[in-house]
Amino acid sequence: MTVVWAFPGQGSQRKDMGAGLFDRHPATLARADAVLGRSVRELCADQAALRDTRVLQPVLYTIGALSYLDRAAREPQPHCMIGHSLGEYTALYASGALDFETGLRLVVARAEIMGRASGGAMLAVVGLGVERLREVMRREGADDIDVANHNSPRQTVLSGPEDSVRALAPVLRREGAGKCVLLHISVAAHSRYMAAAAAELGAVLDTVTFHEPRVPVLSNVTARPHRADRIALRLREHMCQGVRWWDSLAHLVGQGVTELVELGPGSVLTKLWATARAELPGPPATPDTRDGPARPATHPADKAVPAARDGQDTAPRPATGAPAEPGGDGTTEPPTRPSTARSGRRRPPVTRERLGAARFRERYATDSAWVVSGTGDGAAGDEVCRAARAAGLMAFTDPAPRTPAPASLGEAARGGWGSGLRPGPDADAQVTALLAHDVRHVEADHPHGPDAALVRFRFTGAHRGPAGTPVAVRHVLARVTGPGQAAAFLRPPAPSLLAGLVLTGALTEDEAEAARALPVASDLAVQDPGGWHEDGADAYQLLPSLAALAARCPGTEPVHVGLCGVVGTPEQAATAFALGAAFLVSTSLTACTPEARLATSLKDTLARAGEDDVTWAPTERHATLGVPGRVVRRGTLFPARSGLLHRLLWEHRYFADVPAPRRLHIEEQLLGRPAPPPPDSRADDRPLTADVFRWYARETARRTPAGEPLRTLDHQLRCDPEVTRFNRAVSGTALAAWTARTPGALATHLLTNAAELLTARAPVPADGRP
Repeated sequence: MTVVWAFPGQGSQRKDMGAGLFDRHPATLARADAVLGRSVRELCADQAALRDTRVLQPVLYTIGALSYLDRAAREPQPHCMIGHSLGEYTALYASGALDFETGLRLVVARAEIMGRASGGAMLAVVGLGVERLREVMRREGADDIDVANHNSPRQTVLSGPEDSVRALAPVLRREGAGKCVLLHISVAAHSRYMAAAAAELGAVLDTVTFHEPRVPVLSNVTARPHRADRIALRLREHMCQGVRWWDSLAHLVGQGVTELVELGPGSVLTKLWATARAELPGPPATPDTRDGPARPATHPADKAVPAARDGQDTAPRPATGAPAEPGGDGTTEPPTRPSTARSGRRRPPVTRERLGAARFRERYATDSAWVVSGTGDGAAGDEVCRAARAAGLMAFTDPAPRTPAPASLGEAARGGWGSGLRPGPDADAQVTALLAHDVRHVEADHPHGPDAALVRFRFTGAHRGPAGTPVAVRHVLARVTGPGQAAAFLRPPAPSLLAGLVLTGALTEDEAEAARALPVASDLAVQDPGGWHEDGADAYQLLPSLAALAARCPGTEPVHVGLCGVVGTPEQAATAFALGAAFLVSTSLTACTPEARLATSLKDTLARAGEDDVTWAPTERHATLGVPGRVVRRGTLFPARSGLLHRLLWEHRYFADVPAPRRLHIEEQLLGRPAPPPPDSRADDRPLTADVFRWYARETARRTPAGEPLRTLDHQLRCDPEVTRFNRAVSGTALAAWTARTPGALATHLLTNAAELLTARAPVPADGRP
């Protein structure tokens, strides 16, 4: 038998709770009295005092701690611990993560901070699933209300401004909610409105040293075990993020837990556990790797690929039975006789349409969480986007070297696809054209973070909704390669940048005011760091940590995090979705589709490329830093010639300083012309060696798509990891030929087979990296 000890939160209290415990543990009781300056025994007998959260929270923590000591004195330690809301602090004490007094002082601080908050309300809803609730709230424009507690498939607690919460209750009753009960609490707990309180509590948490729990303790935020170095962060997030109780119970069932012992007053958690045991296994626990991988599985189900994350249409099946009364901490009493109708049920299959985040698919009006993009060389044009949208996919054209044609932008706006955008002298003109034709989506490849042109695009049209919620009507999918770059996109724009845009009339004051509460990016696409490994991680390793960053960014809409240019096999796609990817982006695979603007000979080269045919070479990206990109080396001298020019720019500031024989060779063989003049913006008329390197890198990238026959040895053919992996996997099949690789065919092959792997819960082998 595998056992979990569970600690309840507010809502489980009753008068004279703790009777019998006080006399058996007088030393611990005395320590509690000393910290509080009042008698816990007397407070438990004072019904009026227990109505004050500043009294109730420390008292409940103490009762839970005494219950733990009482149980631990006569039984071995459990396999796992868990606490609901406030109960999580008790579980952390019981696990040895902190001592009793430290935990009590933290709870006292938490209670004081929450006691000062006001203006919010919480609504317990019984009878509607959480996805149905979100659907109704989106339809009604109730975007200022958050899901505070997901306790079971039929029991959810909402949190938000009191007027909005009260107005939503009758709407939910009409939609079929069995009960909508306004809780006796004046704060919007576990919602975005507790952000200031969370920051205040965070300052207190930062003074505490947490130890690694002796027994795993599940976090309410992640539904996964705490790690010592993340406990303070998780408890801070706990103030303004929902309690994922049902996900936690599903994780416990998947780990083989067979018994839950509730330590504290009441039996709310015991009855929720009974519901979970009756309804699960079904969809397994929502994987969330913000705190690293889950503990080793002891149940066979956990040795397979986990199901998709929250937001991926994999909500647990609704429980059956009559609705019940809510408790004060967001829990309600479930049916005393849970349904046993699950016998004979089978886990519903995962389909390609249900992979990834449902909200991402809604945002871009797609059937699948797949984005068709390019490598920046112009291969992904309108033809590719047209075919992708016809197949129900999102698409972005490659960044234009100059302002896109009006006809192209008009079709993009009507067709719903987007445009690539890079920083540079033409960026502002391109944004002007995008806005003039009401293009709503851009894919940003900004290695140094957002610039003024990108911020202008993102926040043109931004405003405050009827409930005062900031809303941006345009979306930025930003490619990132590490935490630092991601953090720059997950913050609101710099105040000085916004002030400058307002001063020049690029944004209105209202648009800038809304922008101050929103991140620059609406979605992040994680790509391999392009040879610049700032922490030794590849895209798969970066995904969970960047998803954790995105979960903490400002704004009411989720920032989705996906993988870009690294998924080339169904096994890799299944792994990506199991790790929590909200979407996948194809890049080099797009370049060898029939619709791509790339010479036939180069499509043949890409479709045959293997790992040995690819190397790293300095490219224009990051300019003189020379951060390498992956390029094909078969049939081209670009890697060697680019490397030569990059070495020379470090040896010679001015191109004229390069020894004459080598300079002549470069002009004749590499450039095919005299050295280009310096940019007009520089007063010095002598070209820098860096100017020559940039010109060569830019020109080879520009000429390559057409397969220019006069300079075949200078083709710069970008090749992201997805292509070589895909080529190897489809060798000998119809998809080995690029003529069969339409955007729809690629997505169907990878997503359909990934869905079958996830449905079967078969182990996913590591193919390449991973």
